[in-house]
Amino acid sequence: MSSNTDPSNGSAAPQAEAPNPSMAPSRAWTPGEQPVSPRKRRRSLRLGILATLLAAYAAGTWFFSTHFTPGTTVDGVDAGLMTTGELSAAITKRVATYEQHVTSAGGFDATIRGTDIGLAGDGDRVAAEALARTTPLLWLPSLVTPQHMLIDAGLTLDEELLAQVVGDAVKAFNDTAEPPTNATASYVEKDKAFAIVDEAVGTALDAERVGEEVMVACRSLRGDIELDKAALLQPTVVAGDERLVKAVEQANATLGKDLALTRGDETVATVTPEMKAPWLSLDDELALSVNVEGIREWVRGNDALVKAGSTTDDEHVWELDSLATADAAHHAIRDASDSCEIALTVVETKPPVTPGAKERGRHLDVNLTTQFVRFYDADGTVIWDSYCVTGGWDPDKQAMHATPTGTFAIEHKETDRMLIGADTDHDNKPDYESFVSYWMPFLNNDYGFHDATWRSEFGGDIRSWWGSHGCINLPFEKAEQLYGMINPGDEVVVHY
Repeated sequence: MSSNTDPSNGSAAPQAEAPNPSMAPSRAWTPGEQPVSPRKRRRSLRLGILATLLAAYAAGTWFFSTHFTPGTTVDGVDAGLMTTGELSAAITKRVATYEQHVTSAGGFDATIRGTDIGLAGDGDRVAAEALARTTPLLWLPSLVTPQHMLIDAGLTLDEELLAQVVGDAVKAFNDTAEPPTNATASYVEKDKAFAIVDEAVGTALDAERVGEEVMVACRSLRGDIELDKAALLQPTVVAGDERLVKAVEQANATLGKDLALTRGDETVATVTPEMKAPWLSLDDELALSVNVEGIREWVRGNDALVKAGSTTDDEHVWELDSLATADAAHHAIRDASDSCEIALTVVETKPPVTPGAKERGRHLDVNLTTQFVRFYDADGTVIWDSYCVTGGWDPDKQAMHATPTGTFAIEHKETDRMLIGADTDHDNKPDYESFVSYWMPFLNNDYGFHDATWRSEFGGDIRSWWGSHGCINLPFEKAEQLYGMINPGDEVVVHY
């Protein structure tokens, strides 16, 4: 085997390395030229990319200064990549064919057409306003977050026409919709008291509020809107209304007491809280109101009140004044009083009392002038009275028949008697024959008190043209009453 040896030192001479092809320079190196480092090469690359991006962004900025970014909408129109001219044409077309569909959760459904409300628009103005709101330099972020513009500039409508169209639609809907109900007061049977009932919102709409929402939508060319609760008609009275609270307090204060209707010291009838409740209500001003008509009806139908009011004294006949009594009860209930006096009215004024009659004791006082009879008890109290017809002109015999005056006594009394008159004209016939149910003679069994069913009226001046034959004629009911009260021996005083 052979070897290379350095002849000078006897050692082996080094061999030259063969060049490595992978390490060969990319270009020939020129003496005196500085080599480019890898760092510089990378920086140059980044600068180049940045310059390219800036150029691209500048190009985009320039483009979107006259165009809208993708995803942009103007008054509901997709304006992406449109110029203002293209958007103007699209807006003009939308105005010409505009329709708005309006609905509500309660079932309202109406279509508002632009042609019905005089909608008109300047497309150029809308497009110019929309472009003015863009920022071309920020076109790239706009791709991520598109703009949605509502522009009413250049759009006009006839507000009166709009109000009419919306008003007609709302009115037609409200005719069958559920209206709102105000808070009110109601009587709670189990609590025996009034309580506030809360207000409630129905489905009926507020035409003015709907018109406002529709107008806003029209000016921005929105196609569909759904009305929310704010468009509903609202109650005008709520549960916290001070007037309502006060009225309920007053109603319960009124209910808390019985109302006694009295005559003197006697309680004739009582109005209980349960009876008052249907008469109490709230008026339009939320003040407590008491139904006087209901009270009047109750008074008229109350037998105890009617009976207490039907009374008489020596000179008057009284009846219940139902109207005045009801009015008194009405005021007492309203004022939360616990009693009121019933009212009476005079329905008849009797003839004046005979002077000294009260002092005579028990007797029948017959006043021929006034054609009135009073029966006095021993203490001077009038226990019975009646109009009568006494002796006077006899139209059949064309003669006068007088009732004797003086002091007499009841002889006896009997029922079902045929009264037979004397033959004063000497025709061999009695002057009269009259059947009576009650006969109470006081003079020789010829003159007495009896019923006269052939008469329909008593008192006054009847005796001057159709008098009795001397007896004292009484209405049937009055004769019946007197028969049950009179006794033989009772004094009778007949006078003018």
